[in-house]
Amino acid sequence: MANVTEDWLFAGTLEALQQEKAKVIKGGIAVFYHEDQVYAVDNRCPHLGFPLHVGSLCDGILTCHWHHARFDVCSGGTFDPWADDVPSHEVKVGEDGV
Repeated sequence: MANVTEDWLFAGTLEALQQEKAKVIKGGIAVFYHEDQVYAVDNRCPHLGFPLHVGSLCDGILTCHWHHARFDVCSGGTFDPWADDVPSHEVKVGEDGV
């Protein structure tokens, strides 16, 4: 369950995220563990609203499975001229979690 602490949302432990690879937290934010890093973007594809946490993530490119819009998971920037950028969010990883 996500909790708000000092305007941050708690996404769980790093260990749990490493096993899950992706999860959705309160506020519709998708959190990903990829190549030893944690990233967070809005969970809805800006093209038609597909839940991005069930998209694919390879080489830092998050792909929406409905129309194959592609996004840089770090910045949220799109690689396709017909899709808008997906908002990205800052992530903090500490001893108490993500």
